[in-house]
Amino acid sequence: MSRALLLLVAFVFAAAGCGGAEAEVKTGGGKSKKGAMGKIGGQTRCETGGNREAMVDLNQDGQADVRKVYAPTPEGERIVCREADLNFDGIKDIFIFFDDDSRPKRDEVDLDYDGTIDIVSIYANGKVVKQELDTNSDGMIDRVRILQDEIPTKVEGDTDGDGRIDYWEYYEGGKLIRVGMDTDGDGRADQWNRDEETEAEVYGEDEEEDEGEEGEEGEGEEAETEEG
Repeated sequence: MSRALLLLVAFVFAAAGCGGAEAEVKTGGGKSKKGAMGKIGGQTRCETGGNREAMVDLNQDGQADVRKVYAPTPEGERIVCREADLNFDGIKDIFIFFDDDSRPKRDEVDLDYDGTIDIVSIYANGKVVKQELDTNSDGMIDRVRILQDEIPTKVEGDTDGDGRIDYWEYYEGGKLIRVGMDTDGDGRADQWNRDEETEAEVYGEDEEEDEGEEGEEGEGEEAETEEG
C-alpha cells in the first residue's frame, strides 16, 4: 500500500473514531460478496447479523463514508468490521475485519478505485503474515507475499496469467537474495538470479552454495505439490 494511501486511510479512520456525523441503526442487512477478489459494486462486505451499525459522514455531503459494525460482549461491545469510501465516490474502497480482541485479522483494499479489490492482507496477532495481490485488475490473485514480523520472506507469482506459479522471490532480513523463474512452464524454477554477496553474509560462503542447490531442487518439488 502506498504511503499516500496509508496516510489517507489513517486520516479517514482517525476522523471516524472522533465521531463526526454518526448515525446508529440495527439491521440484518446484506451479505458480503464472496471471494478474495472481485468487483465491489454497491455491496457491503461487512455483515451485520443484527449487530450495532454506525455510519460516519466525513465530508458532510449526506453520504456515509465510513461504516462500522459492533458485536456485543460481556464487557460492552467490540468492533467486528469497518469499511470506508476513501475517495468519496460512493463506493467503499477498504474493508477491515477484526478478531475477538478487536485486532485486524483481514483487510481488503481497492488501491486504484476501479471497483475491484487489489490486495488482501491476512493478520496473525495483529501483524500482517500474508498478502494476496491482483496486480493486473482481472479479479484473480497473481502474487502472494509471505511475511514474518511484517517483513517479507517469500513472494510467489503468476506472471503470465495461466494460474500456475512461475516466479519466486526469497528474502533474508528484509533483503532480496534470490529470484527464481519458470521459463518452460513445467512448474519448476529453471532460472535463478542471486545476490551472492547477501547470500554469503546470511549463509556463509560454504553454506551458500549447498543451500542454493537444495533450494532449486526443493522449489520444483514444492511447485509440483501445489499443482497437485
